[in-house]
Amino acid sequence: MQDEIFYVIEGSYYFQVGDVKFSLSKGDSIFLPRKVPHAWTQESEKGKMTVIMQPAGKLENFFVTVAALDHEPTPKEMEKIFADNDMQIVGPPLKIQN
Repeated sequence: MQDEIFYVIEGSYYFQVGDVKFSLSKGDSIFLPRKVPHAWTQESEKGKMTVIMQPAGKLENFFVTVAALDHEPTPKEMEKIFADNDMQIVGPPLKIQN
């Protein structure tokens, strides 16, 4: 488990941390404390973020694995990728709210 900080460089993103939801855009940042369930999704067509993790653990490998996929993974594939990196999915995918 690790703390994470996301900083949005380009685009817009939607985050949920515990029960609280946030919309972030260029220049915004968010802190995701360890042991608090969280999720995020990209709202814009294009986007870039910087992510800081402490301690890094296997999260870097998780992002490398997901970035290398040539297709949108199935829920079962994502469950395996999470498990391979000592994480678990604790809720449904995050839906963008209008």
